[in-house]
Amino acid sequence: MNVSVAVPAYNEESVLGACLRCLKEQTVPCEIVVCDNNSRDRTYQIASRYADRVVREKRQGVAHAFNAASKAATGELIAFTGADCCVPHDWIEKYIPAFHDPHVIACFGPVHSTGKSYRRTMKYYSIFHRVLVKLKIAWGISDANMIVRKRVLEHVGYFDPKVQMMEDSHLISRIRRYGKFRFFVDNIVMTSPRKFEKEKLRRIFFNYFISLVILKLTGKLSHKRLSNVR
Repeated sequence: MNVSVAVPAYNEESVLGACLRCLKEQTVPCEIVVCDNNSRDRTYQIASRYADRVVREKRQGVAHAFNAASKAATGELIAFTGADCCVPHDWIEKYIPAFHDPHVIACFGPVHSTGKSYRRTMKYYSIFHRVLVKLKIAWGISDANMIVRKRVLEHVGYFDPKVQMMEDSHLISRIRRYGKFRFFVDNIVMTSPRKFEKEKLRRIFFNYFISLVILKLTGKLSHKRLSNVR
């Protein structure tokens, strides 16, 4: 079962190398596809050193970048993570067995922060998500730790670029009718706390909660966005 990993990148020269080295060290080989989303630094050069494919996307935004990388990918499964993330060496290996069930279309895991001041917040954030998934209120964890069958992504038209916040949950709400999900509590991806540093923590959670309610009630999401941090 071939796996590709899609990584969006916007001015990521300081962190991208570490992320891609983690992916190169996977126990299950994967195709690494990086999308350079209008970077003005050495992101493209660093991506070219490690990735199997590097594509460029002029339309700004994480959804556009994920879509460009996903479309360029050749794997049957597309894993998603961020340029500021570090995945465990057996990240993909842990997910593969779930897809032996043809009805499973997507798997997820927690995302924790490398920043000490935000580590506890991210831990509770992941627990909150797990509860919502169990209750079938939210349909995704984070596009920093997610793997989906490519044929399903193609069927629904990938991420919706109009959705600038919770684009991952919005995608999951659109694909959930086509199969089953699996959540792996021990398959943790570490991410930097920069999103919380750039935006007020209360604002992030307030906007997330409002978007979640809107998504559940209407099936749609607000086009509100946070800053471009990747």
